[in-house]
Amino acid sequence: MNEHKLEPRPPFFQRVSGAAILAVDWMCFGLEWQLGPVSMAVMSVTAFVVTYAIVWKAQTRLGGDDANRAHGKAFLGALAAAVPFPITGTLVGGAILALSGLNLPRR
Repeated sequence: MNEHKLEPRPPFFQRVSGAAILAVDWMCFGLEWQLGPVSMAVMSVTAFVVTYAIVWKAQTRLGGDDANRAHGKAFLGALAAAVPFPITGTLVGGAILALSGLNLPRR
């Protein structure tokens, strides 16, 4: 008999990317700093830029994505991190965990 084993699909985000999205979001918005609306805007932009850079680099170096695909994933991850509220306990945070394989045991 011919047994065909399907190789598992790699996660959408690399584990490093998923961890970076959640970590930057938590650092910028999870601590609930009371610094006013101007600082909130600065933190949102900072979260976007930092997350974009980390995810793009992780996806191109570790994930093997081409530049265009990595830019798309970096934009999605940065957008999630830049929203000015903590996403860790939300559906968005759960989706990032699932898309990056952070909730799965490593094989």
